[in-house]
Amino acid sequence: MTQRGVQTVKDTADTVVVGAGVVGGVISHLLAKAGQRVVILEGESVGAGSSGHGHGVVSLIGKDFRPGPHFELGCVGAEIYPDYVTELIEDSGVDPMYHRLPGLSLAIIDEEERIFREQLELHKDRLELRWIDGDECRKLEPRISIEARGAVLYEHGQVDGYRLSLASSRAVELLGGRLEMRKLVGIIRAGDRVVGIEHTGGQIACETVVLAMGAWIREAEAWIGWPIPVRPLHGEVLNVRLPGPPMRAFVLTARHGPILQRKDGILLVGSLGGVTMSGMDVDAKHVFDPYDTSPPVFDLAPHEDNARFMIDRALRVMPALEEAELVAHLAGVRPLSADRMPIIGPIPSLRGLILATGHGTKGIHLAPITGRMVAELVLNRRNHEGVPSEAFLPSRFQPPVGA
Repeated sequence: MTQRGVQTVKDTADTVVVGAGVVGGVISHLLAKAGQRVVILEGESVGAGSSGHGHGVVSLIGKDFRPGPHFELGCVGAEIYPDYVTELIEDSGVDPMYHRLPGLSLAIIDEEERIFREQLELHKDRLELRWIDGDECRKLEPRISIEARGAVLYEHGQVDGYRLSLASSRAVELLGGRLEMRKLVGIIRAGDRVVGIEHTGGQIACETVVLAMGAWIREAEAWIGWPIPVRPLHGEVLNVRLPGPPMRAFVLTARHGPILQRKDGILLVGSLGGVTMSGMDVDAKHVFDPYDTSPPVFDLAPHEDNARFMIDRALRVMPALEEAELVAHLAGVRPLSADRMPIIGPIPSLRGLILATGHGTKGIHLAPITGRMVAELVLNRRNHEGVPSEAFLPSRFQPPVGA
């Protein structure tokens, strides 16, 4: 849709946020708390995308964050998480189950030890890290395999992405905004400015539109005239219940998947489609050509073969999982950008339009800091202080001349 500004639109808001996952929800919450009239537009259900099946780990050890601005964004995001969760619970009455435990970035094989020792050297001046041997790992969590060679010990957090999405949407409603279960079908514009959106049930006039549509963000390319190089990255996880005492540590590995205990006791086991578990070259600058216009492939189904793969890998880390009860096998897609960094900010060609997508495997981790960055742009028309915002602007994917 290119030019609809001449139509009369009765429904109004200050800002429409498209997407009710963790990123869209947090943005909407912070804008509503600042006094904006906010509408969240969601075509499926709250937390229906990657937010509902992600591991929710708030950790900086590993290769999901690229060195430089991306890692620094992750550091700021981790620092503000506890305070944001406290604020969210106060505003929503919903506990997203954020909690902290010692974390073990655990090595079972040579490659994992190399990866995590490199991470230790890379980040030891920025984070409180130390290497412990396999015996120390088992003192902390006795069910860890005797194969464990050692681990980077580092305290970090974990949160339930689905409950975080519910909590933020509920907070918006309690603060005077609303959730509209409608699918976006177009952007209403007057010249080079956004003046509203069109959804399957009507239209909403607004000053600002934030597109937080996750892996489905490319649907908006034709409406806004700007490339959004995001592709769906398939991911799966098992939810299990393990008899015995609660785990005393989070366990992350580079090639065997994580074992993460939620605050309610459910274990999130295995990973498929993550940056390291997928086998992709995590050190590459570009995962795919940002100007590739081939249609994305959405694989949203859990696969039995993948469950067996994740179970086999996890048992090598913690043989006691043989006694666990499978509660759920979840699958979905994550929004992976061409350079593996989020896309956050306005597009040069259309005033009032802001993108917040492309977070890959770290969307839950980066949701609060992304929310603050977007709120600062909407409310004060400036970048958030203390964050390398320029590295994440959509303008880095400026179309080539003549394209």
